[in-house]
Amino acid sequence: MAQSVPVSRNTARLESPASRYSVKAVDKALRILETLGKNSAELSLVELTRHLNIEKSTLHRLLATLDGRGFVRKDPASLRYSLGIKMLELGTAVTARSALGRAAAPLLDRLAVRYRQTVNLAVLDGLEILYVAKRESPEPMRLTVEVGRRLPAHSTALGKAMLAFRPALEVRRLLSRKRKLQQYTPRTITSPRRLLHHLEEVRRAGFAVDREELTLGMRCLAAPVLDFTGCAIAAVSITAPAALLSEDRVAKLGPRLMAEVAEVSRALGGPGDPRTMPG
Repeated sequence: MAQSVPVSRNTARLESPASRYSVKAVDKALRILETLGKNSAELSLVELTRHLNIEKSTLHRLLATLDGRGFVRKDPASLRYSLGIKMLELGTAVTARSALGRAAAPLLDRLAVRYRQTVNLAVLDGLEILYVAKRESPEPMRLTVEVGRRLPAHSTALGKAMLAFRPALEVRRLLSRKRKLQQYTPRTITSPRRLLHHLEEVRRAGFAVDREELTLGMRCLAAPVLDFTGCAIAAVSITAPAALLSEDRVAKLGPRLMAEVAEVSRALGGPGDPRTMPG
């Protein structure tokens, strides 16, 4: 006769593979890196403790380990923390080895030489853009944004170029959570409804323009990189002083940039002209 074996509640509970093999210390370390990456300012130990809800002594040991390996940098004067050079090295390696990075690199080089202005490659994350590659302008007056930096999509040409070629329902859902978008200059579009209307114009043109909407005195021109579904997975931009990107200059340069960025889209299986995509 078979005997029944009592099963405790703990052993009966099914665990997911992720929870079964999760290492708490590694999880906490990754959360530290994510938090530092999302904040443009350096953070103190107290601020990190508040953000992460990790016991201060544990957090201090983890930060010391990450600092020793170069993943985190502790400022010796302020004692505040930021991402270290090792994170930049890894991010650069990932971008360079990805299909997007390989396809876009020759174009970034070519645009930087031809126009002598800063050229950027970015991807979209919700209503933020993440800079993944750049070519710096040799000119003294330039806008410098570090690789790995996040900026708002609604006030950048890169962001608008990607939002215009994302699924309409996705964009409307993202903007429905916002009553008003943050204003950075008097030119920033702060109304979600007005932004949606503006994105229709971007879709018809095939490229986007930042008319001093993020930084006064600087303008930006961007075109989307599309995948095989016609969805924007990245964008390429040229940033220059406003005096060098007049409306006449934008009218001439915009279609040219769109055509050149389309080469990257075609290399990834995307369409050659973003304006042919259905709305």
